[in-house]
Amino acid sequence: MRVMLLVQELTIGGLPNYVLDLARALSQAGDDVAVAHVNPQVPAHLDAGGVTLLCLDRAGGQAGLAKLNAWAPDVVHVHLCSDLALLRELLALGIPLVRSFHDYTSLCLRRGRRRFPGDRCQRALGPGCLAFGCGLGAPAPGSRIPSLQSIGGKLTERAAYQRFEYAVVGSRYMQSVLLLNGFRADQVRLIPYFSRFDAHAQGEPDEQGKLAGVPGLDRPLQFLFSGQAVAGKGLRVLVRALAHLKSSWRLTAIADGPELAAVKELAQRHQLADRIDFLGWLPQGQLAGHYRSADVLVVPSVWDDPGPLVGLEAMSMGTPVVGFPVGGIPDYVHEGKTGFLATEVSVASLADALARASARGAELRQLGLQARALVASVHGRDRHVGAVRSVYESMSIALAQQEAT
Repeated sequence: MRVMLLVQELTIGGLPNYVLDLARALSQAGDDVAVAHVNPQVPAHLDAGGVTLLCLDRAGGQAGLAKLNAWAPDVVHVHLCSDLALLRELLALGIPLVRSFHDYTSLCLRRGRRRFPGDRCQRALGPGCLAFGCGLGAPAPGSRIPSLQSIGGKLTERAAYQRFEYAVVGSRYMQSVLLLNGFRADQVRLIPYFSRFDAHAQGEPDEQGKLAGVPGLDRPLQFLFSGQAVAGKGLRVLVRALAHLKSSWRLTAIADGPELAAVKELAQRHQLADRIDFLGWLPQGQLAGHYRSADVLVVPSVWDDPGPLVGLEAMSMGTPVVGFPVGGIPDYVHEGKTGFLATEVSVASLADALARASARGAELRQLGLQARALVASVHGRDRHVGAVRSVYESMSIALAQQEAT
């Protein structure tokens, strides 16, 4: 089967890595796969090895559409696209279409279903969103004036995806959001994400990666953060929570983004700078080493993060996770089994969860083994790819039946 994976931009974050990993996995399963994107330059930190890339030049443009048609896909699997012209062209192709929803871009004027710190919207997209101030968006690059968001355009975008044969989600929370937004229950497929390091979860435990001694007792507990330095990912909240932690600890923060300078200043203000190592983006091999050596990964997302892959990646290496009970995080962070969940989204609650992890330092390796087992049983690559291919095959069979009649 010829499968085209379509994403508007291959830049930073978990989405590009997932799409590229899925492309390789589908190719290994026997499919012909191409990843179509719009941005002409693919960042060097992305591992695009072994993947056929197809730059559409400009989404919705005739030249880009001609490239798409020339590749002649049997299935187009969209992972992110808000270009209405391109969506109309896709729907006119008459081939099976599926959309994976990794975020809220097509379901929310503000993309994150939050207007201010602490906000977690529970409404469906609709004209009423304007009454809550969501018609004002972030300023355009180089401007300080808020941009106006088109509710009509966003409703059209959602309606286009409701015409796709299937919608795939990676977490129970994202499934509930699509149902709230009018997608049919039989249209939405829940397929848990896989970890790109799932081979480590399938193999024998690697005890060499962890430092000797009981963390928090014989030595400082090694916390790890890996993600963008933006408000929603909660690095600032994590630093504030660590300021309340009485036990011995160190933090490695693999991060970059607009909030990084402010977070470093915050660490200085709380006199924590000598206990935090700030690193930039790292290649996959180096990142795996940090996952393996950490005692606990912290995923302090303060918004309803649909399904952060970073937690699964760390769990593959036998590292338990601490996080907030938001979005898709509770799908894999099970209290006292694979990690620790804060009871609410607050600095104090995160500090309490970190303290619980520190108090159970002698048990963290056992929690890490349980985390590995969960990845192996639920979040394996073969299981995920098999479920995705099953969706493709269902669409192809349905199309063949339509053509036969």
